[in-house]
Amino acid sequence: MAPASGRPLTLRAHLLRLTLAVLLPALLAGGLTAWELGRAYRQAVENALQGGARTLAVAIDREIEVAVTAASSLAGTRALRALAESGDSAPEEAIAELYERARTVGNAFGGWVLLVRADGEQLFNTQRPLGAPLPAAAAQPWIRRATASGQPAVTNLFTGSVAQRPVLAVVTPVLAPGRRPGEGPAPLAILLAFDPARLAAMLALVREGEIAGLIQVEDGRIIARSLNHATSTGRVAPDWVAAPLRNLTIGQASGPSLDGAAIVAAFQRLDRVPWAVVVTASRATYQAAWRSPLERLVIAGAALLALGLLLAGLLARRLLDPVRALAREAQELAAGGATPSALAAAPVAEFEALRVVLAQAAETTRARSVSEGRAAAAEEAAAELRAERDRARLYFDMAQAVLVVLGPDGRVRSINRHGLSVLGLRHEDEAVGRDWFEGFVPPRLRPQLRRLFQGLAQGTEDGAASTENAVLRADGTERLLVWRNAVLRDAAGRLIAVIASGEDITDRRATEERQTLLMREVDHRAKNALAVVQSILRLTRAERPRDFATAVEGRVNALARAHTLLARESWAGGSLRELVRTELAAYGAEDRLRIEGPPVWLAPDAVQPLSLVLHELATNAAKYGALSAPGGRLAVDWQVEADGGLRLDWREDGAALAGAPAHRGFGSRMIAATVTGQLGGSLTMDWRPAGLHARLRIGADRVALREPATAPTDAEAAAAPPPLARLAGRRILLVEDEPLVALDLEETLRGLGCEVAGPAATLAEALRLAETPRLDAAVLDVNLGGQAAFPVADLLLAQGVPVVFATGYSELPGGWTPEGGQGPTALLRKPVDRAALAAALCRLVPPEAAPHAPL
Repeated sequence: MAPASGRPLTLRAHLLRLTLAVLLPALLAGGLTAWELGRAYRQAVENALQGGARTLAVAIDREIEVAVTAASSLAGTRALRALAESGDSAPEEAIAELYERARTVGNAFGGWVLLVRADGEQLFNTQRPLGAPLPAAAAQPWIRRATASGQPAVTNLFTGSVAQRPVLAVVTPVLAPGRRPGEGPAPLAILLAFDPARLAAMLALVREGEIAGLIQVEDGRIIARSLNHATSTGRVAPDWVAAPLRNLTIGQASGPSLDGAAIVAAFQRLDRVPWAVVVTASRATYQAAWRSPLERLVIAGAALLALGLLLAGLLARRLLDPVRALAREAQELAAGGATPSALAAAPVAEFEALRVVLAQAAETTRARSVSEGRAAAAEEAAAELRAERDRARLYFDMAQAVLVVLGPDGRVRSINRHGLSVLGLRHEDEAVGRDWFEGFVPPRLRPQLRRLFQGLAQGTEDGAASTENAVLRADGTERLLVWRNAVLRDAAGRLIAVIASGEDITDRRATEERQTLLMREVDHRAKNALAVVQSILRLTRAERPRDFATAVEGRVNALARAHTLLARESWAGGSLRELVRTELAAYGAEDRLRIEGPPVWLAPDAVQPLSLVLHELATNAAKYGALSAPGGRLAVDWQVEADGGLRLDWREDGAALAGAPAHRGFGSRMIAATVTGQLGGSLTMDWRPAGLHARLRIGADRVALREPATAPTDAEAAAAPPPLARLAGRRILLVEDEPLVALDLEETLRGLGCEVAGPAATLAEALRLAETPRLDAAVLDVNLGGQAAFPVADLLLAQGVPVVFATGYSELPGGWTPEGGQGPTALLRKPVDRAALAAALCRLVPPEAAPHAPL
């Protein structure tokens, strides 16, 4: 036979080409992956900067809101509003009292307070003693704006006339009695001023290597800065960062910093004032975050390519030696009369040499060599094909995705084990041969998916695109899958099969939907609670501020107790007996109360409204009814009616009523509206001379029978009034980091006759005060600026000092218990009820110990 035309390539060259064909696509894919990874790293850095700016903006917005609330509270005091009405005729004692209160508010906020007229004239400035000379009047635009509109305003950075340094201020108009915000100009205004360094300290919470700044959007001036605040305040930020702030709420920019270094910045506008928080990082750090992985991958790819070429060379060397030996052996066999089968021309030089030699020997023994050679080749090919098929089937069944092979007619040709499990089938025979769309697709989706399949067959649809659709299981239920398709065609372009790969996302999607529903429910309940509190504040009427505060505090505490009950039961409702017992606990002794009725479980939407109704009835009984008389008694009983509704009777006995009230107050109107509206029932009120008899009917949809885990007794529903005389002269340590809450608790303790040590706002200060002698008890906030107050509690309990925890948590976090397992403690949930605080202290303070003398 004549040799094949052309010069064939060596086996070494073929192996080199094979290596390159395998490695180059892999390196290309690695390069694309590296590029995408670099983009992901860059996006992560940008998201981190933007997240820092957003977090700081929320914190500063909250700080400004606190300042506005503090200034508005001071401006709304009755004495100050009376001064706004009387002008210059107010007595000096009233001015002095206002001055002291204003200085307390300013110190609590870390600043100072000014009382000014609309033209800017200062009546007092807590930086100067009362009556000291003050700078001449200088009307400021924000003072005029606040007094003219009657609404609070927040100033930009300005130089204080007394402080003589850059300051910020909240300006709140002082309205005369009877005037509401927006009803004409105000004659006076309160300014709560503070140093921008207070905001700079908040900006310093950025991550290491980042710098945060607070910038006025109007003129680009820097208000505060986490680094070099003193030298940066008042300077104008570079235009590349100041200009976008005027048009965008959130964004990113890059350019030179104040000292010339190249930086990237993320900014976030504040909601309350026209300021923006800007967080910056050096461009070198920003670029290193995404360039370094890319460079490492390039180096690794080059190393892998070199290694692949080296291995290809070694493999070629190992293959060439046996092939050459085979060629020599074939020459010898040809000379001895061997009869190999005829071979086609080979593209490899060594194989071609072997073919020529064997062809010479085939002339004498062609028949036998052909038959034996073909049989051996066929057997070897068949064995190889079976092994390859078995390996492919193994990989097919081991895949953790649903793999379905569909023929051109849409019938199932093959399905893997995971697919059978998802479809609820046991054997592949249950699926193979069936029409996929008729057997495993919900009827509503069949037309759409058949059109998609036809598009894949005709090449008009992209097989690589992912789609979501449900499949129909054998038991009739549905599962949601994400599908990706691969289309197989022959050389003529005709469809051979469609391989569909599906991932079951049913459980993941259900989890996402539950989380979304939970977030919406939490948001809904929080807004409802705030709306109820807002309505209480607006509708409560009282002649004196203290009466107003007491009424509002009682109603808010009733809401808090209902919220605690709901939270403990995971918002699944609450026990009627526990709700009644909780609301009546502070109003009478055990021998004056009777609570009876079957176990009843209230629906979640009924707990809070009924809590307010019971609170109003109990408050009325304590002020005017049976609980206000020495021998008065109160009975509360209920029963479930035939239609599933609830009838609750409130009976007072021992009062001396002159009849029904002459007019209905807010409490009576709220009870009637709540029972008929939110509780879906009816109300009758019989004002008997011996006391009120009220009958409430609550709709069946608000009630469900349920046996409580532990049935409380009537004895648990009553609590004796605390012996307040026991608290006179007691020295109480107060630890609270919220200034306004601390002021309220301090006033409450002093009103009980106690001497207050503190208040301490930090853990270090609380530990220092806890080591001082002559402490009778302590009231501790659990969370002090992110630090738990338990070390203070351990120190006090070791000294025998009882501790009252005041916290917003429903229980102490972390399962804390006193060291040694014992210690006199109590837990009160915020907002703290004054009567509950007095009762807890009276219970914990030993009656035989003598009170300490004041220091």
